[in-house]
Amino acid sequence: MKTSKTKWFFWAGLSGLAAIAVAGCVWVRILHHYPPRELMKDIRAGIAARQIKDPHERYRTYLEHRYGSMSDPANRQKVFLDFFNKEHIRALQFLVKHSPPDQRRANIQASADWIAEYRASMGSQERAALSAQLQCAEGRTMLRQALAQYNSQDVYYRGGTVPVISQLLTTIREVENSR
Repeated sequence: MKTSKTKWFFWAGLSGLAAIAVAGCVWVRILHHYPPRELMKDIRAGIAARQIKDPHERYRTYLEHRYGSMSDPANRQKVFLDFFNKEHIRALQFLVKHSPPDQRRANIQASADWIAEYRASMGSQERAALSAQLQCAEGRTMLRQALAQYNSQDVYYRGGTVPVISQLLTTIREVENSR
């Protein structure tokens, strides 16, 4: 009787340690590489928009849940600047990697189209505010860090996100030239 109880405790303890080891591996290999705060905000917004079929509407819904109303210029600027937030870049890569394969290209294109629409709809005050943000020392540092983070990503991911990068660079160039 005592032996079977001892064996049960031994195997239960061993199973518990194995579960802790697996959880630790998952944390280190998957979640540790992504910023929890940024990632959770993006995941919640992505879940809210995941059932929408139209990619542009899906992206707008994602943005509204993530940042608030897109009729607020400050929220639109925050969306744009977050493309240069290295933690957000990593979170977006995670979302793209785990999105349904048949939606990836459409989601990336919807993101690029949003940036083009943002650039086209900016008023002179918005352009000046964004330009000032990008020209300051913190803005330049943010751009350098974003470039380093982007370049550290998988080459296939970078190739797939060319439409977004193209729109971001066009927007920066136009905003800086409008000074």
